[in-house]
Amino acid sequence: MSFRIGIVKDVQPGGYARVMTERKSVCGECNHTKVMCYGCMLSPKMLSRVANPIDAKAGDVVKIYLSSGRLYTAAALFYLPSVVLLLIGALTGMSLAEASELSETALTMGGAGAGLLAGMVFSTLLGRITAIGKRLEPSISSIVKRSLPTV
Repeated sequence: MSFRIGIVKDVQPGGYARVMTERKSVCGECNHTKVMCYGCMLSPKMLSRVANPIDAKAGDVVKIYLSSGRLYTAAALFYLPSVVLLLIGALTGMSLAEASELSETALTMGGAGAGLLAGMVFSTLLGRITAIGKRLEPSISSIVKRSLPTV
């Protein structure tokens, strides 16, 4: 399970909210000593669109939840097709090279590139399917602190 604390910046239609959270890491917290890592320095905060089933309001401090199973499922759905299609493209390029007089290296690299591109297109289209996105998105699980009403 993954929890993160953030502040609701605004409420959006359709039961969503934009939540500002602290970025935990950009580069895996590699603790650069000689070269400065600008990723965390330039953008230490992250603005995310999350489901808002408990009707949190702007200014509320909230806890965002994403189960580990959903996180791993999302990673598998969006990374594995590209890797698998890259390998299939490379193998197809190699087999085409045997049947033709073209360079095996060129056809293998071309097939791998075409497979990677096809995998990226597939993952992009998969990510735009609303039913899949709804099942894999993080949501606000509780309100840690309510915002003060404005007078």
